[in-house]
Order: sequence, then structure tokens, then C-alpha cells
Amino acid sequence: MDLELLKTFLEVHRVRHFGKAADNLFITPSAVSARIQHLEDQLGVTLFNRSRNNIHLTEAGERLLNHAKTLLNAWEKARYDVVAGAGSAMQLTVLAVPSLWDTLLLPWLTKVRLDNPDTVLRIESVPSDVIWRKLQQNQADLGFVFEPHAGPELHIVEHSSLELNMVATQANLTANDVVCNNYVMVDWGASFMTRHAALFPDASIPHTSVSTGRIAYDLLQSGGDNGCYLPEFMIKDAIKKRTLFQVKEAPAIRLPVYAAYPVWSLNEELITQLLTIK
Repeated sequence: MDLELLKTFLEVHRVRHFGKAADNLFITPSAVSARIQHLEDQLGVTLFNRSRNNIHLTEAGERLLNHAKTLLNAWEKARYDVVAGAGSAMQLTVLAVPSLWDTLLLPWLTKVRLDNPDTVLRIESVPSDVIWRKLQQNQADLGFVFEPHAGPELHIVEHSSLELNMVATQANLTANDVVCNNYVMVDWGASFMTRHAALFPDASIPHTSVSTGRIAYDLLQSGGDNGCYLPEFMIKDAIKKRTLFQVKEAPAIRLPVYAAYPVWSLNEELITQLLTIK
């Protein structure tokens, strides 16, 4: 199957308009129509219900949607692997939960690149369940998470830890003031949520919930939100400038960070070497 047909199908689904899809794909609207028609002819089904200003997937189109995404994703990974593998460089696919990339792993990755300039890295930010699945299916080399996952197929080691401190946009607030008024809850994982609930059983429903510390930091700096838990290196400059204030009475929360990799990995020597970099 021509992959351009699947790309066109996904773009029409995304923008719900043949003309806009044509602009985004740098082809003519008639070419978009022709590609969709060709795809429908190959499959023997109608993929879109076409009515003025209301283009939407048929039942068959809905069934094709995830398959199309999977096929294109597989092709991109295959192309990356073939091109990267054409040289002598080592290749590693590294996964991490979103909250780790903008905290511990960005400095780590910088050091890895400096120490291993010939290593080709593919970096992905995905939920922990995806990390475990990809590692167990040998679709990734190394993963970083907050909670370990039992399983004989993986080596799991405590790589480092992340210490989080409560900060607020105003000075002299109590922890209760912060968690009960325009609080931002950062998804630092299940262990953090459990510890947080134990420390602040009377906390209000968070004003805002976000997936990463960087988003929370930006929200606090833009005004309108009151406080959250963030790592020291992210807040130290703001505390010096007095745009954020550490809530002294709020206890710090330390989270272990675990690294996992398949027991059968052909890159085990390189992985263990990289894990010594802090």
C-alpha cells in the first residue's frame, strides 16, 4: 500500500477538510480526492462521509484510523533504523515519563551526548505503561520511570532520585494556604500522589493538573496560580529573584527514579556505561 495514501487519509481526518489537507500536504485538492478515492477502491469501503463543511469518518474509516497510525509509525522507525544503522554508530531508543525529561534527564542527556558523540539516540516521552510494554516487546533499549514494574524480562535499577519542594507565588504562605487555593498538581507519578495525599488530607481539588513540572513552572510565572511541588534546580533562580518562594513548613518529597532495560539487550554494555553518568 502507498504510504502517501495513509498520510493523506490521516490529514483529512485531522483537519476535516480536503482543501486544508491539500494545503498542508502541498498538493492540489483534486490530488487529495484522488488519493482518498484510490485508498477506498483498494479497501473496497467508503472511509469518509462527505457533506458540505462536515467531513467525518465512516465506521470503516474509524477502524482504519489506528491501523494507519501504526503502519506509518512502524515505517518511520524502520527508516530511522536503516539509515542510522548504515554507519558504525550505536543506536539506542530511550523512553521516559514526561515529568522526567525536563527535570533529571535533560542534564543527563547532555552529558551522554558529550561523552558518546557517535551514539545515535531516539528519544520518546511516553506514559509508564507504554514504557514497560515497549521494553518487554524489545521496541526500546532503556526506560526511566518513577515506579518499578516487576517482571523477569527486565533489569531494573535505582538510577537517581528527584527531590521536590513546595513553592508559592507569594511569600509567607502556609502549605495549607497553597494546597487549598489555586494549587497546581503536577503528575510526578503514583508514589508522589500517595505521599501528597497523606501529607495534605484536607487539600482542595487542585485548581489545575498538569503532566510536567515545566508546565507548572510556566503557569506560576505567568500568574493566576498559587503553588506546586517542583525540583530545586528548576526553582532556584526564581527564588533568588523572588518570583517564587519556598514554603518552608511543607516537607520535601523525594522520588526514586528507576532505569529499566531488557535482560536480553545486545546493548547492555553501553547501557550500563550510560547509567553511570549522573
